[in-house]
Amino acid sequence: MSKRGNSSAARITHAYNRLLVILMLLVSFSTITVVGIHLIKNKHDDSVELMKTLKASFDQDEPDWEYWHENTPVNTHHTFARIQVKQGKKTVQRYYTRNTRRFLDNTWSTWPLISNVQYQGNQGVYYHTRAVEQEGQLEVVYDTWLSLNGMIEIFKMILLMSSGITLLGLLVGSWATRVLARRLNQPLVTLTSAAKVISDAPSPDGQEALPVPQGPEEVRELTVEFNRLLHSLKQQVVRDNQFVSDASHELRTPLTAIRGHVALLQRHGKAHPELFDDSLAVIDDESQKMQQLIESLLALSRMENAQMSVAAYDLVAQVKRVVSRYQQQTPQPLKVIAPHQLMVQANAEAIEHTLLALLSNARKYAPANSVVTIQITKGGQRALLSVADLGPGIPDAEKGKIFDRFYRVDESRSKAIKGTGLGLAIAKQLTTLSGGELSVVDNVPQGSRFMVHLPLADSENL
Repeated sequence: MSKRGNSSAARITHAYNRLLVILMLLVSFSTITVVGIHLIKNKHDDSVELMKTLKASFDQDEPDWEYWHENTPVNTHHTFARIQVKQGKKTVQRYYTRNTRRFLDNTWSTWPLISNVQYQGNQGVYYHTRAVEQEGQLEVVYDTWLSLNGMIEIFKMILLMSSGITLLGLLVGSWATRVLARRLNQPLVTLTSAAKVISDAPSPDGQEALPVPQGPEEVRELTVEFNRLLHSLKQQVVRDNQFVSDASHELRTPLTAIRGHVALLQRHGKAHPELFDDSLAVIDDESQKMQQLIESLLALSRMENAQMSVAAYDLVAQVKRVVSRYQQQTPQPLKVIAPHQLMVQANAEAIEHTLLALLSNARKYAPANSVVTIQITKGGQRALLSVADLGPGIPDAEKGKIFDRFYRVDESRSKAIKGTGLGLAIAKQLTTLSGGELSVVDNVPQGSRFMVHLPLADSENL
């Protein structure tokens, strides 16, 4: 099937044609049935009256055709009657109305259609009735034939009109349906053309969008949603490109340092053996940075489609345990504000990793002797774990970006602050997979406050 024949306009037109033909067949059949039943009933009523008149005209063993013609309620021009007088099996006498004898000469071609309806090849269709009466030793048989040819003509006219109306409807309706379908499908055709232009563009600028039509409503909503999807995919492509660029940059720095010291040792190592210790220390430090970066990238990659199991556990006990262990590794003052117990529904390992990432971030950017406050509160149906520092803070324009991979606030992009720029991105992903949310706000009076929202366990909701 060609594309044109498989289009929506062609399908709508074909469906309209089939529906019209079926509808007209049903209408024609119903009309013929109703009209036919009505006419047959009228013919039956006429035949009853005709039979009464015929019986009344037979008097003194002889019919009075003059009386019959004058009192017959139907037109006798196409009506025939016959009276047979029988004695036993022998016919004593036959009486015919005008032209009846010639009409009956063609009985050899008569064949019954339905009850009382008969057809003769040279005469047409007739409604036949018969009545038998016993008069003494004689048996009188009355036969009448009423023409149904007028009714057949009516049926023919109905069929011709139905066929004509159907043909006209097919011609006019097909054209009108095709025009209307094309008009309704024009927005889709426009969208298809626009999408093809975007797809065939040699160097897309990332700002392409499909034109949004005014109607129909379904097509307009589809276009809006498709543009949203297109915009989302463009943003994902931009993020992926930025990720590759940032990853390359982060890997290039330690690689450059390693290759530089390798080259230094190759040129001057034999003459200056004292260079080996310093160069090997740098190579070891830079290789550790690369290993940490690669492990972080692998962790992020695994978390893209990962699923974590959650269970109820005491968040307060976990935080106190992690802070106590972390405090042994850093002189940074840590302060915990928490209730006696608070049960949450989350992945304990993921939340522990998130808390360590937030503590490490606070240690990097807060003054050495400033206090980092870890607080646990309960609000509504969720628990809130916050880590607040007294560092320089994060500008409002940067708050939505700090959870992106490799992103750092401009003022913090220095070699004095170690890190891969992936810690907060991993913490954000772990919190999301654990059923929670991670966000950042300004701390009062100074610094930043990272907040982890977690769902409460069922026991806390009672």
